[in-house]
Amino acid sequence: MTQSHCFCVAAVILLGAASAQGAGEPIFAHLSYRLSMRSGVRDVNGNLIAGTEVMHLVPHKGRLYASTSLWMESDLSIPKACQILVLDSPKGPWRVEHQFTKSNLRYGSLREVTFSTGARGKKITPFTLLLAAPDVIRGALKVYCRDDVTGDWAGSEVGPVAKYASSRAIGLHRDRVTGVDRIFVGLGTCENAVTDQLGTFAGVYDRKAPGRVRWEAKPEFPTAEGERVMGFCNCNGIFYCASSRHIYQRIDGSAPAWKEIYFCPQEINPCGIRGLSAVPNPAAAGEVLLFVALSKVRRLDPADGFKETVELDTPEFLTRQLGVKVTYVLAAYNEFLPYTMPRGETVRLFGFECCHPATVVDANPRIQARAQIKEKPKPACFAGNARYCIRHARGSDIRYDLAEITDPREPQLVSTRTIAVSPFPADRGKALYFGGYDCNYVPSHSTGWIYRAELPLR
Repeated sequence: MTQSHCFCVAAVILLGAASAQGAGEPIFAHLSYRLSMRSGVRDVNGNLIAGTEVMHLVPHKGRLYASTSLWMESDLSIPKACQILVLDSPKGPWRVEHQFTKSNLRYGSLREVTFSTGARGKKITPFTLLLAAPDVIRGALKVYCRDDVTGDWAGSEVGPVAKYASSRAIGLHRDRVTGVDRIFVGLGTCENAVTDQLGTFAGVYDRKAPGRVRWEAKPEFPTAEGERVMGFCNCNGIFYCASSRHIYQRIDGSAPAWKEIYFCPQEINPCGIRGLSAVPNPAAAGEVLLFVALSKVRRLDPADGFKETVELDTPEFLTRQLGVKVTYVLAAYNEFLPYTMPRGETVRLFGFECCHPATVVDANPRIQARAQIKEKPKPACFAGNARYCIRHARGSDIRYDLAEITDPREPQLVSTRTIAVSPFPADRGKALYFGGYDCNYVPSHSTGWIYRAELPLR
């Protein structure tokens, strides 16, 4: 079994500063941002759009959907029940499509998947589903499926009853041996439950089943104790799963198995390995795995024994870019979003939040710090700015640029959690939506937000 370790310096290659810093991308540097949605307002039907965070933005069948969180909501009159929001047109208003119950505090996953085979591997007319997995305070976690005819959401139960259950990831993979399209959801809990009841659960498309997915009763792959599943991706046709400290590879077949290919012992919950994605190999044919661990963007090359390369030391990069010390970064909450630029280049976009030392904030009033936290060994402050990075890859030439969502009226945006390409035909793929905020255990009220930015058509 091949392993790669964060602390194994001999296996790590750090790209040069010139490659990481880049010369700046004029398109992103000069974007203007328009507020698309701010929590705390009523929609056209009189429903309150509530949310301390916007967790996901997902296009689906010509509309844009958003999932919210009510974590740390300080107004006791607002039900701590997350919502699904929908935008029908670029100039239209957001509206509440589905309101969950007080048992559902926060969204862990919102994902569009397309099944092309049935439970036995027989080809079917491709069927696309929008799936949502809100946390559940008590009971079994449910994965909800949208009925695109009625707009209703039907749930299917996954896993055992727990005190608090959540899912951070949903993935789809076609088994290379059986030919079956299998859906996967990662189940985690804050409860000290038996580990063989947590982990990666698999299911198949079944149009007669609740939520149109039939789940297996037990996890296909139990996670290590104290870890939760953070992401899935297909890379070179092979399926991978990231947990808090590990990356695993699935061995397809009628009796599937999983093997560890990466271990980062210093990573912890609730941060974990984030953004697991497949990107073109910069040095050869095929794909490599891209992700964030310990505030650094890393990649693993499956064709080279999963050799690890550190592409970007994010705190160091931001320190240079901003001119003030950055000590911590939580980046790529969900994934590295592929985006094709007007001139044809495909880049990867990912948001983040960052911290400055408290002493630096005190000495720099221009820093928009929002709350002090205890970060060993010294206190630090979260920046109020919402920023994101652009990864450029032209062969082996890889560089990163920094961009910021600027709005003088909203100085406390804190974090860009999610980015989506506009699904509306009139935008021709040249508009982006950004959503975010991170409460960071600080009482908050209607702080979730969404911005829209339009790129030049040429």
